[in-house]
Amino acid sequence: MKNLISRLNKNTHIIIKGEEYIVKTKTWYSIEEDKTASYVKCELSNNKVMVIIPDDELIYIGKVIENMRYERISKDRIKYSDTLFSKIGEGHQFITKIEFGNEDEVEGKCIFEDYEAENNIISLGTLPDKENVRADVYANILNIEDIEIK
Repeated sequence: MKNLISRLNKNTHIIIKGEEYIVKTKTWYSIEEDKTASYVKCELSNNKVMVIIPDDELIYIGKVIENMRYERISKDRIKYSDTLFSKIGEGHQFITKIEFGNEDEVEGKCIFEDYEAENNIISLGTLPDKENVRADVYANILNIEDIEIK
């Protein structure tokens, strides 16, 4: 996991499940609720974002979906595209380090709720520093073997 993160540099070409992307930003984040938590988000070409959470050995790639239409079933469950998702986390994200990219390109502070079902994650987010714009992501969970760096 650490080797993968260290190899993600500006304009690096990566192939994920046969699709090629260019790494545009690399930012480290933590959350107010657990400042020992640390994870990386990379903005990729094709309007995709990749998240790597080393402590959980979790990697996912997704797309921001504007006006995501989901149904809140209960406090800890939502329904999206006829699939039930269960809450796996929530918090207040903040930047610890921007390795490359500028503040306009990275997400910044975010209030989020994360949900999981099968091999997918939905992250529902609000960006308080950007007029509370929504930053909802629908993502596929990856194995490290799914990623090839050119």
